[in-house]
Amino acid sequence: MSLDEIFQYLSTADKPCIVAIDEFQTIMDYPEQNVEALLRTYIQDCNNAWFVFSGSKRHMMGEMFSSPARPFYQSASTMSLKPIPLDSYSSFITYHFEQGGLQIEPEAIQYIYDKFEGTTWYIQKICNELYAMASPDSPCDIKEVDIAINYAVEEKDDTYQDLLTRLSAKQKALLIALARSGKNAQPTSGDFIKKYHLSSASAVQRSLSSLQEKDIITNENGKYYIYDYFLYYWLTKK
Repeated sequence: MSLDEIFQYLSTADKPCIVAIDEFQTIMDYPEQNVEALLRTYIQDCNNAWFVFSGSKRHMMGEMFSSPARPFYQSASTMSLKPIPLDSYSSFITYHFEQGGLQIEPEAIQYIYDKFEGTTWYIQKICNELYAMASPDSPCDIKEVDIAINYAVEEKDDTYQDLLTRLSAKQKALLIALARSGKNAQPTSGDFIKKYHLSSASAVQRSLSSLQEKDIITNENGKYYIYDYFLYYWLTKK
């Protein structure tokens, strides 16, 4: 179905519509030219629908809606969604395990939640691995969570190896340093550069900019970190 057909349907629907577009930042990867501007024009002329744009890559989403040079500049109100509370997750996960005649220890659920800081995709991925591994005879525990995480990380080995080959030596060294240092790193500080044997603050800054442009790292309140948790855990073994 073409954009013309989609928006014609929305415009002529017998009641107002709500359109939610997930991972909206991926439109920047489309091979066609000016996709953002084209979509913005369609949305601007559509009077019978409200749009919700969501995305997991905060840096890219922020750039799309806060840069004056971009078509969607100030076209929507922005909000950041906090993680689902642990109690809600615990009830949800326990229920679905029990529906399958399986069990999972509360400590294991909290361990998963803490490892991925409440990030839904990773929690669901690991719980799915655990569900496949589980036996009705014994509840899943923390040891099995570690096995599931290792399996999920190893599954991405080829992808991450390819990623590293496309980075310069300085970018690769900085990325590994960021993984080893955790989220509170100050990569341009003298202590950080000395500890991880990096070259200079200016070289680190250039590498930070490049890694952020490649959407491998993100910056939150002045702290740089790797947003892909599986990549993060994979790199800690390097």
